[in-house]
Amino acid sequence: MSDTDPPDIEIAAPAEERSWLRSTAVWSVLGGVATIITAITAVLAVYLGLAQINTARELQAADNAYQSWNLLNQATLDNPDLACADTEEKFNKLMSTPDPKSAMGNTYRERYTAYGYMVITTSEQILRMAPDDEHWKFLISERIKCTAPAIRYLQRQGTYEKRYSCALRRVIAGALNQPAPTCTKDEK
Repeated sequence: MSDTDPPDIEIAAPAEERSWLRSTAVWSVLGGVATIITAITAVLAVYLGLAQINTARELQAADNAYQSWNLLNQATLDNPDLACADTEEKFNKLMSTPDPKSAMGNTYRERYTAYGYMVITTSEQILRMAPDDEHWKFLISERIKCTAPAIRYLQRQGTYEKRYSCALRRVIAGALNQPAPTCTKDEK
C-alpha cells in the first residue's frame, strides 16, 4: 500500500453492528439508572439532613426548657418568701415589706418581679416544648396558682395580654377558673 492509496475501510457485518448497538444501549440504560439512583440518594440525604436539623432544634428547645425549670426550682428554694404569695394579703405584704437583701432598702417588689419574669419565661418555654402535655400544664397551673394575685394585678393594669402568650393565658385561665381567652390565628 502506498501513501496515495485510500485506506481500507472495514465495513462491519450486520451481526457485529447489532452487537455493538446492543452493548451501547445497555450502557446507556445503566447510566440512566445510575443517574436516577444518584438523584434519589441526594434527595434522601437532603430530607434526612433537614430531619436531623429539626430534631436538633427540638432537643435544644427541650434542653432549654428543662434548664429553665431547674433554675426556677432553684430560685424558689433560694427565695421561699417569693415562692407562693397566693393571697392578696401575702402579695400586698410582699410588695410593701422592705427586702433584707436590698442594699437600697427596697421592698421585695424588685426580686418578686424578677421571679415572676422567670415563671413566665419558663412556662412559655415548656409550653413551646410540649404544647399538649397535660403533666406540664398541671405543673405550670400549680405554679400559676401561687402567683395568682400578681397575675390579677397585671390584668387590672392592662399589661396581661402583652406579657403572656395565648397558650399560657389558656393555662392561666384554667388555673384561676377564668374564661378561656379568645386567640387570633397568629397567636395559636
